[in-house]
Amino acid sequence: MKIWVKAVLILFALNTILCKTMRSAGQTIAKHRLIVITDIGNEPDDFQSMVRLMLYTNQIDIEGLIASTSVHQKSHVSPGLIQKVILSYGKVQPNLLKHEPGFPTAQKLSGMVKQGLPVYGMKGVGKEKDSEGSDWIIKRLEKADSRPLWISVWGGASTLAQALWKIRETKSEAEIKRLIGKLRVYTISDQDDSGPWIRKNFADLFYIVSPGKYEDAT
Repeated sequence: MKIWVKAVLILFALNTILCKTMRSAGQTIAKHRLIVITDIGNEPDDFQSMVRLMLYTNQIDIEGLIASTSVHQKSHVSPGLIQKVILSYGKVQPNLLKHEPGFPTAQKLSGMVKQGLPVYGMKGVGKEKDSEGSDWIIKRLEKADSRPLWISVWGGASTLAQALWKIRETKSEAEIKRLIGKLRVYTISDQDDSGPWIRKNFADLFYIVSPGKYEDAT
């Protein structure tokens, strides 16, 4: 499993422990909202991580599963592989509910599957470069929900970059600040040139990363 996957799962595991502790004390805590952007299909690791993620869907509010490109997969995206994992999840979801409550239906998760453009990096950012994935990110950001929206980037970040580009081009300064203030981005490295572009153009964005070789992108 990738280091960043371990880190995110540790974060949510700690949240789970905290939730249970607070419930036992008669308190409640909100679940984290999460969108995953993944270049699933590039190699087995993201498929395996998606399987693992399904086991935490009762602890996290999954709000998007977006198929993307990356430096390892530049010209196609594979939302069908996400749907394949969800189909298998649906077969065991009734059994999971025997052990813990809150596991969503496969149908609900299937509706969260979107895709970015099947092009590489910054070639997918700009005018007329919107995708159902980038539009979905904006829609979830605009949702009336005071909780931050976490975005875990498992591949290239171009779909997120396009969402931010669109927000900057179409929203007022106050709205840009409000929407970006709700974002929490976590990616272990840069898998295309859009991550560095995001960080240079949205300096106030909460963005955790170990910069990769694309750090000089403009």
